[in-house]
Amino acid sequence: MRKVMRFSHPGHVRMKYIDERIRAGRYPNCRKVARKFEVDRKTVQRDIENMRELGAPIKYDSKQQGYYYTEENYFLPAIQLTQSDVFAFIVNEQILKQYKDTPYYESIKKVIEKIIEFIPDDIYTDDVAPVFSFQSAPASQINRDFFEILQKAAYEERQVKIKYHSQHSNHASERTVDPYAIHHQQGTWYLIAHCHKRDELRIFALNRILSLTETDVDFYKPSDFDIDNFLQNCFGIIRDDKTHHVKLKFTPYQSRWIRERQWHKTQQLTDLADGSLLLEMDVQGLDDVKRWVLQYGGEVEVVEPEELKSEVINEMEKLKSIYKTQGD
Repeated sequence: MRKVMRFSHPGHVRMKYIDERIRAGRYPNCRKVARKFEVDRKTVQRDIENMRELGAPIKYDSKQQGYYYTEENYFLPAIQLTQSDVFAFIVNEQILKQYKDTPYYESIKKVIEKIIEFIPDDIYTDDVAPVFSFQSAPASQINRDFFEILQKAAYEERQVKIKYHSQHSNHASERTVDPYAIHHQQGTWYLIAHCHKRDELRIFALNRILSLTETDVDFYKPSDFDIDNFLQNCFGIIRDDKTHHVKLKFTPYQSRWIRERQWHKTQQLTDLADGSLLLEMDVQGLDDVKRWVLQYGGEVEVVEPEELKSEVINEMEKLKSIYKTQGD
């Protein structure tokens, strides 16, 4: 049986009415509006506050005993939305949850909720959200103050000083960096910045920044810098000086799933006579590729490059040694 959608948000109708009465010079008040719509006066008072939050310059005239606009030509803007638009807003509210550690989460959430609040009755439903479910990648915890400082520094092109812990060396070091951009990938936020210590663009995980100090020193980001171009050849987040041509052969069984996705924008798929699949792509970051390949175990063979093949074999030998020891 088809579920009947419930419509229960008439707030926009009352606000539209209040707006029309104000512009007609009729000075509407809470008592009159509440009586017309058969609601409580407090409900109308909330409508007035919502109008103010939308930017309406609305004030109460004690002599006229009603509301008016302090700006003569103001009118409450109307948004024409379809039911598909409504679904999109409600679904986006769910998607937004994966960014709840950022400073903008609450602000954006409130904006979406305000828009939903003023959606016409005939297209609104609160039954949509339970239909959708999103499983976010495991997220790294970040310092919200650091995030806000870094985005401001990137926008204003101001240098910052950071103390950063490298997982590779397991050592912390102090650096002066020019923040270019902030990038989110697989649950982790990254800072793309020019590192003065290394004199090159580097990628820093925000959750590994131990301390952060603002400075008054300006820097000038190259006009041709583009974050998408900077990361375009990466398979994950690791960026190398060299781009590798990777060739992988998947078994007929695993090929069914590999065909379903685009793993990299440069990928090329070739069906082989025995039902197996050849995947080729030009990427940077062989460590990321290696970790991805290992999850398929014996369902994939590294054909090229030799460097990747050797790394995978080494990992297999380590695993073999671990389980052989446990067996003994």
